[in-house]
Formats: sequence, structure tokens, C-alpha cells
Amino acid sequence: MSFSATVLNVLIASPSDVPDERQAVAQAIYDWNALHSVEQGKVLLPVRWETHSAPAMGERPQGIINSQVVRGCDMLIGCFWTRLGSPTGEEDSGTVEEIRYFLKNNKPVMLYFAAKQIDPNAINPKQLEKLNEFRSSIRDKGIQESYRSIDELREKLSRHLTIVMRGVSVDTSVPFKVVKEAKAATKSPAEDESGKGAEARAKSGEDVRLVDYTEKAFIVRGNTKAFKDQLKEARGKWMKTRDGDHAWMFSKRHIEAIAAILGVPSTLSDK
Repeated sequence: MSFSATVLNVLIASPSDVPDERQAVAQAIYDWNALHSVEQGKVLLPVRWETHSAPAMGERPQGIINSQVVRGCDMLIGCFWTRLGSPTGEEDSGTVEEIRYFLKNNKPVMLYFAAKQIDPNAINPKQLEKLNEFRSSIRDKGIQESYRSIDELREKLSRHLTIVMRGVSVDTSVPFKVVKEAKAATKSPAEDESGKGAEARAKSGEDVRLVDYTEKAFIVRGNTKAFKDQLKEARGKWMKTRDGDHAWMFSKRHIEAIAAILGVPSTLSDK
């Protein structure tokens, strides 16, 4: 079936030590297309320098890749493990140069850092040090996540793509609230143990649940007092319900993000 769609080019960026991740990212993009392209009218095209660039003369190698590949892309998905990459003459690596270009131009950036085991003898200490320095320098920019396996990478990326693409306009800008929602969607209880979410869950004392309310909205029932600030920040509406009670109401587009904040399943109950 043919349909009209906006095509968004997605640059897959990484050093040389994560070839399996590069393939996994491409597959996650294809999976997103299969599930969402017709409904949203958007198609994601994975772009990699090894398939989308050609030999050229007269400029530094990364400059050629920038001209042929990077500047024509709309968003970037990057993966790292133990290496940052080789200097380009302008930045510490080609991947860094690509990421900084996207951040400078306010284009979506989603970065994933491997927490996989590796033989210590295979680690280049200088590369690892530079990687950690770079990660610290962009700590609060874009979406950043860790992963322990290829399956976990695919799962987190899939959830992030679903959330981010709902907020991407034709000019591929992503509102800050969408970035926050995507980060919350893959935050595990263990990762949140020292944060507000764990503290709030300990204080709640009552069963907190998501309840189907209208065709497009759901409400949060239970003792949500401890979550008040987070739910308000997530653009929830405190309202009087049909049965005379009060509850927070959200669009059904935000089910996964609100469930992550509350630490509850992302399924809707009837009451």
C-alpha cells in the first residue's frame, strides 16, 4: 500500500568498536517504520558513512563525510563502548564532530553507552579517558542511556523512538519535555533508587494505578501526593472526575512516561 510520508534521515554514529550496535540501531529503525510509518506519515531512513559516502579529493576525510552525509541528516543515534575514535583535525573524533554539529543545530541526538564486560587487556586507557571526558562534557544534552546487551539497546531505542517521533515536527525539532519523557520511559527502578521516584513510591502508601478515562485520556488514581511535582512537571491536569473524586489526567500518548515516573505497569485498568 502506498502512502505519503515525510522521510527523515537518521545518522548512525559511532567509533569502530561497536559494529553489532550499528546493525542493531538500523534494525530498530526498520522496526519503527513497520509499526508506525503509515500512522504517523513519517519514514526513518538509516544513514551510515560506509553506505552513503563516496571517495573524494581536496578536503580532510571527516569534512567529506560532513558534506556528503552528516549535513543532510535530521537526527543522530550514537553508540559508544570503550573508544572515542580518532582525531579529525577539529575534534577528538569523527563521531564527536558529528554529535556537536547536531547539538549546535538543535537536531535530535540520542546516545547510548555500553556497560558490557570486556577483557581489561583490550582497553586503550587513553581512549577510555577521552570517552569519559566527552560524556561528562555533554551530560545534560540530548537523550543519553546505558545498556548492558544488544537486546537492551534495541528495547531502549525502540521506546525512545516511539516517544521522540511523536514530538518531532516537520523541521525535526524536539521539545525539551519530549526529551524528559523519553528519559523517564526507560529509567528502571534500580536506576531510580536514589531519586525522587523511589522516595515518592516509599511515601505513597496506597495503590497507584493508571485508569482508562476517555478515548484519548487516562487518569492516575490512588495516593499521588508524593508525585505531585513530577506529575505537574509532566503537564498533568489536576481535575474533578466524573465520580466526584480528583485525579491527574494525561493524554494516552504519555502512558509509558507516566508509568515510569510512578513505577507502575504501563497498562490501563477500568477503575
